[in-house]
Amino acid sequence: MTVLIIAAIAYLSLALILVYAIDNLVALFFPDARSAVPLIPTLEKMMAASRKYYRK
Repeated sequence: MTVLIIAAIAYLSLALILVYAIDNLVALFFPDARSAVPLIPTLEKMMAASRKYYRK
């Protein structure tokens, strides 16, 4: 039973490492242009929209 648990944990760990590696490769070849946008203007736009719809 212990061997089965260790094998399952090892399998899941390897799967997570594989997903992480593929994610990094995809990010390397297809960089996200939206990540360069600062967060503050986005929050300001969200707050303005919220106030606009709250008044209606």
